Amino acid sequence: MKTCPALRARFSNELQNLGRLRHRNLVQLRGWCTEQGEMLVVYDYSANRLLSLLLFHHDHKNVNSILRWRHRYNIIKSLACAIRYLHEEWEEQVIHRNLTSSAVILDLDMNPRLSSFALAEFLTRNEHGHHIVIDKNRSVRGIFGYMSPEYMESGEATTMADIYSFGVVVLEVVSGQMAVDFRRPEVLLVKRVHEFEARKRPYEELADWRLNGVYDHKELVRMIKLGMACTRSDPESRPSMRQVVQILDGHDKCFMEKGQKKESRGEWREKNASSLSLIRRIQALGIQ
Repeated sequence: MKTCPALRARFSNELQNLGRLRHRNLVQLRGWCTEQGEMLVVYDYSANRLLSLLLFHHDHKNVNSILRWRHRYNIIKSLACAIRYLHEEWEEQVIHRNLTSSAVILDLDMNPRLSSFALAEFLTRNEHGHHIVIDKNRSVRGIFGYMSPEYMESGEATTMADIYSFGVVVLEVVSGQMAVDFRRPEVLLVKRVHEFEARKRPYEELADWRLNGVYDHKELVRMIKLGMACTRSDPESRPSMRQVVQILDGHDKCFMEKGQKKESRGEWREKNASSLSLIRRIQALGIQ
């Protein structure tokens, strides 16, 4: 980094922006330093409790290790509020670009904090409230399985791409299944859910079996519908994060504002061709 002043200046600017973010569901940046080309970033201390670990790598012998429904709903609701803050409420618009269940840290009371801002993009607002893109170098950076179809094609960071990633996390929390799992015949969680929707299966079948049927049915249906809405292949069909928060507050009529037009299997495959092609290549190489 010391041999690239421009890169060092860019990281310093972005870290200064991160230091000014203030929300109870964001990991708080405390400081940083650079020495001999290395960078050290300091955050608030938090026990290493990732949402992904509690969802997918729990102790089967310990009943208390299973994430209860009320915690799951609160985690998603709090996470939505944090993303709304980044998208709509802070002085600059922040596109996170790395929303995954591994980017969510839980405290001892199961309150979530969003971390992993390494790929975040800050868009400055002008006097008219429009966003100015400073870095026009578009490249696809993120975790496969969480990236929206249009982002994989264009590399353009948008709020709708974040909302797609958020929708994948919602489906993970509801189902207890990973976004990408090569052990399953259908690798992508979003594709399994799309097939589930096309076959008009009961919503209860998507619930994490470890919950043993202990959940609020109305909230379960709301979360599944929300996850499906956020992961529509067409970004115009997804709700805004403000609408997402309203839905999680119980205003289900917000679903109707975007409509509930379902994608056919052919439409879904066409718009997700890049993801399906990548899966075939990985499977051909035997990498899992």
